[in-house]
Order: sequence, then C-alpha cells, then structure tokens
Amino acid sequence: MTMPAAPARCGLREGVEGLGRGILLTDDFGSGHTLAAVAVAEAWNRRHPDERVEVVRSLERSHPMLTHMVIGTYLMLLRRWPSAYRWMYQATEGQPRLHIGASGLVGVIYARSFMMWMTRQNVDWAMTTHPFSLALLERFRQNGWRGKFGTLVTDFHVHRFWWSPEADWYCVPFPWMRDELIDLGYPRERVHVTGFPLRPAFSQAIPKAQALARLGWEDVPRVLCMGGGLGLGNVREWLGWLDESPADFEMVVVAGRNRRLHKELAQRAAGWRHALRILGYRDDIQDVFAASDVLVTKPGTATVVEAAAMGLPMVCAVPLPGHEEDNARALAKLGVISGPTKGVEMRQAVERLLLDEEVRRRVKDRLRRLVQQGAADLVADVLGSEQWK
Repeated sequence: MTMPAAPARCGLREGVEGLGRGILLTDDFGSGHTLAAVAVAEAWNRRHPDERVEVVRSLERSHPMLTHMVIGTYLMLLRRWPSAYRWMYQATEGQPRLHIGASGLVGVIYARSFMMWMTRQNVDWAMTTHPFSLALLERFRQNGWRGKFGTLVTDFHVHRFWWSPEADWYCVPFPWMRDELIDLGYPRERVHVTGFPLRPAFSQAIPKAQALARLGWEDVPRVLCMGGGLGLGNVREWLGWLDESPADFEMVVVAGRNRRLHKELAQRAAGWRHALRILGYRDDIQDVFAASDVLVTKPGTATVVEAAAMGLPMVCAVPLPGHEEDNARALAKLGVISGPTKGVEMRQAVERLLLDEEVRRRVKDRLRRLVQQGAADLVADVLGSEQWK
C-alpha cells in the first residue's frame, strides 16, 4: 500500500512560535494507558495554558469501526486462547522480526487514515502511552513527518512492542526500565526516569478516618476486589475463595461499568458469609482505596501504582498472559505484592495482610518504591524541554 507522504508543513512548521501543536496518543487496551496520558495532559495544560494538548485514541480516531473489531479480537484471544496469546507475546519479545511484523501490521491497517488525520491537525510533536500508536508514529516518521515523538512506557517491563529506535525520547516509570532500553541499544541520555503519572487525587495518601467519613462507611476490616478496566478479572471466583475465610472483614467489589457483574453479584448478595458491598463507577476511587485494608487485583500498572500511593497492600490474582505476567514478576522481585495467587493461597495471603501488623508495615514501606510524586509534572517537563523544540 502506498502511503501519502507527510507534507513539509508537518513537524515544526516554519513561523510557528513556542513548542507548536502537540498531542498525546493512547489506545483503549486497558484503562492504565489512558489514565497516564490524561494525567500528563492535565500537568502540561496547567503549565502551558496557551499551548494545550488533548488526549486522542489513535486507532479509534483513525478507523473507529475496525478498532472495535481489533479490541474484540484481543479480548477474545485473552478469554478463549490465553496460551496462544502468551506464545505470541513471548515470541515477539525474543524475535525482533516478529515484533516488526506485528507492528507493521498495525501500520498497514491504520497508517493511511492516521497520517491523513495527523496532517490535517498540523501536529508538531506527539507522545504515546501505547505501543500501537507508537507503531503509527514510527510509520509516519518513515513517510516524511519531521515532527518529534516520544513514548511513556506504561508497563513494568519494556517489551519489544514498546521498542522504537525512531523515538526521540522515552519516559519510563522505574530505573530498571532505563537499563532495559539501554540493553536494546537506546541512548542513555534520551531515557528519562519519571515515575508513573498519577491523577491529582492520588498526589498524597489520604488518612483512613478521613476517607471513611467522606464515604459514610464504618471502620471495619475491608478487602477490596478490582478486576481491571477490561473486565477480565474473575472477581466472582475471587469472592468465593475469600468468603471461605474465618477472618472477619467486609468484601468490596468495584464493578465499574460492568453492569452484568453488578447484577450477578447483587442477585447473590444474601448468599455470602461476609458482608458484600458492590460499587459501580466511582470518581472518588482514591477514598475507596484509602478506606480499604487489602486490595485483590490483577497487576495492571495504573491500579498498582495508585494503590501504592494510598499505602494499600495488594494480593495479586492470576494475571492475564503477556504484559501482566511481566508486571507480576517485576512486582514479586520488589516484594511489594503477594502472588500471583488463587484459591487457598489467595485467601491466606489476604489473611496475612489483614492480621499481621508487621507484614503490613513491611509491605507498606516497600510500596513507596513504586510512587514518584509529581511524575506527571516530570513528564511534562520532558515534553517542554528546549531540546525537543
């Protein structure tokens, strides 16, 4: 397929003052990528009110109908053939040619409409928080775009899907990820360790008593369960395992916009040994975190770092194949999360964190390693630095 060449006006256009037109790109394969992009956009717009940026879902903007099919296929693979997805993920990690082929496929499908849209927008620079939009930016550069682009990696590991020698800079949440990029051949001076950008609501830990008062909840031991933005966590199974515990605690589930899960749990509400509280989508999730004692979750980056910012110990459920397995391994090495667990092992891990104050104290101390306050501002500083003009 012949792609339209990016016109000369793209990139830093002649006569443009300041930093030019910037954009933050992401995609809807889990909520963490978008949350990070939004946090950076808010930080940037506070600092540069006259050069505001917006967050754009690149695949959806390029080809909305096809994107629903792509996301649906991704979810189907994870649900029905997790072993096949794991094989593909591991194969692309070890074989650069397979990675290039996978990224190239995204480029072939979406590049034409994406490049036309970027050209109409007169974009001078871009940052992405997802590998698919990274592949599109790389393709755009290869077709003549003179703008600058970089990446904020939103996992705990730099898989080859995140790799682009064309990128002008990388922001990574943690120091070991800088080393991973250097091992791939990327220049050290162009990698910035910024921390993972958090929403302002997570800028500091909230006292439990304050959160309980705002929520109107009693001060009882509380185990929070969250299945992730894609709705792939088996929350019903987790509750069944936890409900067998002799320990006294309330179970809380954030069903979000998953109306099916909310309905199923509500229908069974009277059948649980432990009290069960079911929540929908919440704008005050930081208070829910602060009011809880243990979080059972999958190891999505945003959820883990937000919980760490609130000092909430975590038990890791069995992760999705691929990047969540990498996340779980990294977190286990740091000693900040128990798991991956299921069944009796999950229940015992929760009981340990609820009942053993010394274990809780050690875990909370380690959680601080995951949190860089002001990370969104640090990323905004990278975007606005003189070297990227």
